[in-house]
Amino acid sequence: MNNYTLYVDNNCSSCKKIQQYINENNIPVNTVNIDEENYDLPFTIMIIPALVKENKLLAYGPDITAILDHIKQ
Repeated sequence: MNNYTLYVDNNCSSCKKIQQYINENNIPVNTVNIDEENYDLPFTIMIIPALVKENKLLAYGPDITAILDHIKQ
């Protein structure tokens, strides 16, 4: 079961890069666009992209790739 969720928005160049990395590496991550979808988290997302697992912030921005590398293994 995939418990990872990537939060992005429409105007984020880093979000697009992370999403491209996910697609190219077939990494199982749910994506939520905060501009287009309702989302419910126990905290406010201040920086995007943000990688969350089980309602806990794991990483944001370019630090996400290190976590994604671990997920794809």
